[in-house]
Amino acid sequence: VKLSAIAAPVTAALGILAAYLLTRPKFVGQDAFEFGTMLSFAIPGTVIGVAYILAFNVPPIEITGTALILIVCNVFRNMPVGVRAGMAPLGQNERSVDEASTVLGARGFTTLRMILPLLKPAVIAALVYSFVRAMTTLSAVIFLVSAEYEWATTYIINRVVNGDYGVAIAYCSVLIVLMLAVIGMIQWLVGER
Repeated sequence: VKLSAIAAPVTAALGILAAYLLTRPKFVGQDAFEFGTMLSFAIPGTVIGVAYILAFNVPPIEITGTALILIVCNVFRNMPVGVRAGMAPLGQNERSVDEASTVLGARGFTTLRMILPLLKPAVIAALVYSFVRAMTTLSAVIFLVSAEYEWATTYIINRVVNGDYGVAIAYCSVLIVLMLAVIGMIQWLVGER
């Protein structure tokens, strides 16, 4: 829960920022950048999990078995939803808001802060999706969990394998109630449209 709660806002923030970069300024390599942000949806989770072990199990970045690798995996695995959720409202909004803020002397982040209220539905969608996906993911994290950092879904699978069906069902029920509570809390914190 803690690692998913850390990964969800980072995923939403990076997704909205990437959506802003993909819809507003024009730059060389924009198509390649968009392809790179969407690539994690095309690659199976088990391949991503193995790739993270191979990439981050050797120096200089040796983070296999830590909480950081689980957070990073969930952030980049779920970021395409934040990107697409942010691109939809940004593509519909007029560029006159950006131009007006530039004329008035605002920089890029000030302009982004001005249009954030228009992005509330996208922020809610990115937060909810990334939290729920991070909590229920199995294929990408099955190779990344360690004895110190257990994931709820891998714990449930291990209980089923051991024949502890009652414990597995109880954990599933708690997981469902917990996710519903967190979704309600996210919508309450961010607010209505």
